[in-house]
Amino acid sequence: MKANQEKTTVKDLSYLIQTSCLRADIGLSLETLAEKICSSDHYKIYLEDEAGRLVGVIQAKQIARKILELTGRKSDEEEMLPTKAYVLNFHTGNDLAEAPVAVQASTSLRRVLELMEQNSIREIPVVDEAGCLVGTLEAKHILGHYLSAKVEMAL
Repeated sequence: MKANQEKTTVKDLSYLIQTSCLRADIGLSLETLAEKICSSDHYKIYLEDEAGRLVGVIQAKQIARKILELTGRKSDEEEMLPTKAYVLNFHTGNDLAEAPVAVQASTSLRRVLELMEQNSIREIPVVDEAGCLVGTLEAKHILGHYLSAKVEMAL
């Protein structure tokens, strides 16, 4: 087990990659995306184009902020309903998606950790050479890898 951040790559940690990440087509409505997020244990959804390439990411809080931004000026719940329906049905993932910060199998662990820190994220998507989502790496799993390595070295 490699413990050096410079030499260790994402490929070396492939057993840590979570493949159960939430994915959807970038053209889906915000309502559909919100339903997918709410019916899962994920807080973000990775958006793919027609070819399956990772093109964006949306977090639940972004959808909630957009609704609040457009409905926050109204005081009556009844007045807010049309605005909420508009936001959820006529906006798509493409309207709110952030460009994904992603890595490939050849990316060094040092670079992965730098990207996580620079972008204030605790989970980073891993893509193949074509840009298709393979899964995600989470900071807590990387930390667990190093704690295990330290225990093994001590034995």
